[in-house]
Amino acid sequence: MLKPIWSKHYVFEQLAGEFSAKDLETMRASAIDFFLKDIEALKNFIMKMETDFQQDNFVFVLKMFVISNNKIFNMAEYMKNQSEQAEMYIKSKHKIRNAEERRVALNEWIEKNAEAYRKYTITKQIYCIDKMSDKIVPVIKQAIEG
Repeated sequence: MLKPIWSKHYVFEQLAGEFSAKDLETMRASAIDFFLKDIEALKNFIMKMETDFQQDNFVFVLKMFVISNNKIFNMAEYMKNQSEQAEMYIKSKHKIRNAEERRVALNEWIEKNAEAYRKYTITKQIYCIDKMSDKIVPVIKQAIEG
């Protein structure tokens, strides 16, 4: 039986095939840095989730924080990877002869793919939180309490 493409399990199964243990460790470190860098906003978000929604599932709250803020754990890495994706697209356009045609192709990639690429990256981050929560949560909780 086919699973709906929007199913969490389907998406996570796809991501499981793409991520190595090293990839998850790298993203885990970026996630911890991300949460610690914005710890006050995270504390406020946690309080709001508890007060407004009686939500006390910490892993869920971390995921919602990422989604609601639409932020990337490691912006430098994200921009590098996005640039590589755009560059591959530009190279696939065999008729590019000058800087203007390159600019047009880059703008075309951005219009067609930038938003989807960001959503995909956010989904990977949610996957990381899900898979690495046993290593992420204790560090974040300690920072919040201390």
